[in-house]
Order: sequence, then C-alpha cells, then structure tokens
Amino acid sequence: MQQFDVIICGAGPAGSTCALGLFDAGLNVALLDKQSFPREKICGDAYGGYAYKILNTISPKFGQHILNITEGVIAKRAKFVSVKGHVLELKLKGFFANLPRVVFDNALLQMVKEETETTIFENIIAQKIEVFEDYIVLTTNDGRVFKTKAVVGCDGAHSIVQSALTHTRELLTETCPSLRGYYKNVRGVEQDCLEIHLLSRIPKGYFWIFPSTNGLANVGIGADKDVVAKHKINMRSELQAIIKEEPQFKERFVDAELVGEIKGWTIPIGYFNSSLPISGNRILLCGDAAALVDPATGEGIGPAMSSGRYAAWQIKKCFKENNFSAKFMKAYDKDIRKKYFRNYKTKSMITDLYYKFPFLLDWGIYISSKFYR
Repeated sequence: MQQFDVIICGAGPAGSTCALGLFDAGLNVALLDKQSFPREKICGDAYGGYAYKILNTISPKFGQHILNITEGVIAKRAKFVSVKGHVLELKLKGFFANLPRVVFDNALLQMVKEETETTIFENIIAQKIEVFEDYIVLTTNDGRVFKTKAVVGCDGAHSIVQSALTHTRELLTETCPSLRGYYKNVRGVEQDCLEIHLLSRIPKGYFWIFPSTNGLANVGIGADKDVVAKHKINMRSELQAIIKEEPQFKERFVDAELVGEIKGWTIPIGYFNSSLPISGNRILLCGDAAALVDPATGEGIGPAMSSGRYAAWQIKKCFKENNFSAKFMKAYDKDIRKKYFRNYKTKSMITDLYYKFPFLLDWGIYISSKFYR
C-alpha cells in the first residue's frame, strides 16, 4: 500500500492546476489519470486570459509558462451572429487563444512534472474509494491500493470521486451534448476571430467556427439535453445539415474537408441547480466533476482551473489545521459559490429566456451591435 498526503484524480486543467497550487505545501502529492499524455480531449479548444491569471496567482513562473506556449492561434475578437443575421463583434480583453487540448493539457501536466514533486500515475483509474474517519483508501483498476488523507476529484462528468462522495452515479446536474470536428479549407475563417452563430434549428444552443492550428477550423454545435430531446434533434445529422444546407455556411464549406472524425462529449452545466455536494469528509470536487461549466457558453477550462486552485488552497488549510471534516471543507463550497453562483444563475436565466423568447436575444444583439462598432 502506497501512502500520499493528497491524491488528485484527473490530470486535466483542474487536476494539474491543483497540483501546481500545492507546489510549495511540502506535501506528498499523487496525480492519477486514466490516460497517458499527450492525449486528445474533445473541446472547442478556446481558452482565455484566466489561464495566465490563475497560474500567475499561484506563481509568476507558472503564468509565464502559459505565455511561452508558441502553438495555437491568438484570438482578439469574438463575433456573435443572431438568428436573423445581426452581428455583434467584441474585442477580447486579455490573452485569448485557440489551442487543441492535446497540446494545452499536456503543457499543464509538463509544468507539474517540471516544477513540482508530484508523483504522476498515467493509465490508471480510481475504481473504489473508501472514506474512513482518519484516512481514505483508494483502489485502482490494476489492483494498486493507496492510502491518503484527502482526495480531490478532477475526473470529469462521470466522476468516480463524486460517486464516493454522494453514493450515487447520478450526474450532478443537467448536461449539454456537443459535437466537434476539425475542417480544413473552410472559407472566410478569420484567424483572430471566434465565431458563435445562433440558429433557429438549435434552440438553447449554438454553432461555432473557431480558428485552430495548421490552417484548421474547430467546428461544432452544442445544445441543452432536454431541448435536444424535446425537439428530437439528431446532433450529428444537424451538424452536417447546417454545413451543407444553411445559406450562410454552405458556400464556406463547399471545399472543406473533415480531418479525422466528428466526435461528441457531454458537458455538465448548472451546478447551482444541483442538490448534490461538491465537498465532504476528506473530499473535494473540481471542474466538470462539480458541474462548474458556464451554462451560457459551455466554457469549462477556466472554471476547472479556478476550482483546482481553490481546492489547493483549501487542502493547505486542512493540513495546517489538521481538519478534513465535511464541515471544514465547506469553506471550499463558499469560495466556489461566491465565484460562480450569482454569475451562473444570471446566465442560466438569460439562456432560459432566450429559449422561450428567441426574438429577445436577436433584438439584444442588434441593439448591442450599434454600440460596439
């Protein structure tokens, strides 16, 4: 049986940021992931200045690491196009980029390897987590047994750690099914601009075209699960229909070629609607495991990194006070709630309103476009 002070399950942005956040804590930390890096992660691939800011608050050298990444496309503008074709173009503040997750996530993990003493286990899955009064026993799929004082769940929408905390396989909240593919030879792709298109055929969702590396475009759609079921939308067929049939896109995709496959994933949203906890005795949940994805945009990298940092801060407090109780862990819940609850609740209300009265958002984009020229 191997012993660690802290075990972080999941080496994506949440898990790697948490490990970086513990770099100066003097703790024996293990980081587990079910895959080996670099590995592909299905995503829209856009990330913003928060990545630099979050890492910079941990250590300026970590923030500089992000700025030193030479791959990717720097995004300076975002273009929102309403159902009726009104365009709102906004300048993006700070550092925004489009970088395939295979590169971004690997860069974060390499930072962990280079800058911390974290023990990293790849191709290993936490299969059983037993929480006792003074410790946790974690058993993996290959039969290894670990003993630890705390576990941080950064293992995604179908989190094993979340199951250990809540004793259920139920997802924390509603989900947003999404698809994306990489295309080459898409016409009219501006390398510094993220395109978000609202379409009547995707209620409570959107279609995107994001510039990517090597002349490719990250193209995809996402929508609320309940809306997809209600309107009987076949997401894969819908994506192809948009590209081939919608007047504003079919000419742009006439020479386009799909590179690789169109792949789908599930985005957990609406953490504020959940009655399930994000912390407990010796356990914290971060990122998708806590359903911290932005309910309006589907953006999850920022919340994942931010919650990973908050989790690291909370773990430090736990060891300082030698207190890992569910009551003491509630300080983490308060940090997350203060950071996201009101913001996400407002955004959720706006998206619900848009779904019920789509003309309001069309009107809003039209009016806003007059002020942001």
